[in-house]
Amino acid sequence: MTSPLSDGRRAAGEATRARLVRTAGRLFARKGIDAVPVREITDAAGVNTAAIHYHFGSKRGLVQAIIEDWAAELAGRRARWLDTLDADSDLRAVVAALVYPIAELAADRRRGGQDYVAFLAAVLSDPAYMPLIIDAYTEQTARELAALERVTPHLTEAERMIRFSLAKDLINRTLGDPKGPVRQWLDRHATGADLPAELVTFITGAFAQG
Repeated sequence: MTSPLSDGRRAAGEATRARLVRTAGRLFARKGIDAVPVREITDAAGVNTAAIHYHFGSKRGLVQAIIEDWAAELAGRRARWLDTLDADSDLRAVVAALVYPIAELAADRRRGGQDYVAFLAAVLSDPAYMPLIIDAYTEQTARELAALERVTPHLTEAERMIRFSLAKDLINRTLGDPKGPVRQWLDRHATGADLPAELVTFITGAFAQG
């Protein structure tokens, strides 16, 4: 049986860990992973620099923790969309299953979903950390590619993989950064545009071409 003191310490440790994950995710999303030193994270989180080592072992461990903490959330959203697909689903429906889970997460500002989507874009831009994303979402990625293969028999595997990679990067960057170039241009020239729907149309066209 644990004592109230040990329970309190455990709760404080969990709160510190959660604060570091939340703070680091936000900073990485806005500045990029390499541009954020450990000291900046701990200062922003209001903890000492040893906290990173204690809870995560290293900065890489912190990045992996951010990915893992959100993996179940995003995987669940992706699974729900992929579960709507069947043998009669067309290319646009499959592309929608790529776009809308990310769009839904990015719109969840209460939980910081937009920061996580921007964080994903930052991780996918860094060869040192990209394998962490690949490993975390292997099952969902395999399902997405299988669905795409069924509706794009006109593409070679290499063509499909290249377009898939470009599409995922475009989705993450566009939906994850409200101050990015695409969003700023649209705010000035196409106010009220349904960005997720337009992404579906654009990406569907990219996969449709032979």
